[in-house]
Amino acid sequence: MSLIDRVRTSLPSSLSSSDEPRDWRQLSIAAGYGAVGAITLGLLLILPVMVAWAADAQSTTSWTDALSFAGDGWALAHRGHVSVAVGAAHSVTFAPLVLTALAVVFARMAAKAMLTHLSDRSGAWWEGPASYIVGYVVTGLLITGFSLAGPAHPNLFTVFPGAVVVGFAGCLWALLRSDEPVAKHAKSFVDQRISLSTRRALRPATEGVLGYLGIGLVLVLLLLVTHASAVGDLNGQLEPGILGGLVLWVGQLAALPNLLVWAAGWTTGASMHIGAVSVGSGSVHGGLLPMIPVLGAVPGAGALPAGTSVVPLVPVLLGAFVGYRSLGNLTTYASLRTKAVTAVQAAGMTAAIVLLLSWLSTAGVSGGSLDYIGPSLLILPLLVVELLLGALLATLFLHWKRALRR
Repeated sequence: MSLIDRVRTSLPSSLSSSDEPRDWRQLSIAAGYGAVGAITLGLLLILPVMVAWAADAQSTTSWTDALSFAGDGWALAHRGHVSVAVGAAHSVTFAPLVLTALAVVFARMAAKAMLTHLSDRSGAWWEGPASYIVGYVVTGLLITGFSLAGPAHPNLFTVFPGAVVVGFAGCLWALLRSDEPVAKHAKSFVDQRISLSTRRALRPATEGVLGYLGIGLVLVLLLLVTHASAVGDLNGQLEPGILGGLVLWVGQLAALPNLLVWAAGWTTGASMHIGAVSVGSGSVHGGLLPMIPVLGAVPGAGALPAGTSVVPLVPVLLGAFVGYRSLGNLTTYASLRTKAVTAVQAAGMTAAIVLLLSWLSTAGVSGGSLDYIGPSLLILPLLVVELLLGALLATLFLHWKRALRR
């Protein structure tokens, strides 16, 4: 850290708080923008639901019950549990990450408009964003609550965490990309309380997350190419028709990011579970799978090809990449401690974001053979250790290499 950086981070600021009274009218409007962000996704879900209901001439579901499915979709997108009565109560958990990402985009758009409206407000900077998140969460719970009158019943308690995460992510995105006074106050507040090394680690951490998803994409494409015939056979056996086939493949594409997260999680050494099927680093324990075409790409029971047991080296290499990128903004003469702290923080943030995505991506149907779909809990310690190990090794190697050049 340079002398200028030290002086800059130690200067007091009057932007972090204000003694001026709260403007409850503006805060109410901020909450209203949060409601708009939540409603936008609900309105988007209504259209395909009603089109599918109208196109099915043999449907015995009333239009109100069909409409309630939009609320169920909103709950699922925020990783809520939806109970469906089929002989016995079954709870479905499945958040297609494409839909979750779309919810974040809508939340960000509404938050951006909210920041523009609050450009001349009084009071502390955080009050407007906090009101926005409250409005988003409360409206989301109301949307899912309306669907309780339908055939499926979302669990409001399980919707709450995901709604908070999405509302917060959208608002944070808007703050980072905005030049409005409220956003400037927020950035100034954060700059005073977060070290320079932490700010330097943000970009490498983001690149690390993208690299993690890239690893998953490579694995998924490899599986689809090598098992294309099995995927095609499953699709042919289903005979979904034109409309059914369109819905089926749109649903599978919406779950593509989930597949990327699961495939990349397998490289940590943690087994990947698809109900009764368990895919380890060296072998596959077989079981029954639902007839979903993309699941035809899952390797058959038995030993995996030789060499797969070394896949845990992949996250270590990713951690080394994160460590290398984290040192890019540091001078050659920076101390080893400074370099190590920056690299460790970048790797830690990468692990935190990836684990959040892993939590959002998990799915399952309680009371059946598909009670859990996702990586085992071992991913938590394995991923953290592998990323930190790679980042530290890269830091030590680069520091040693540059020291020899002096």
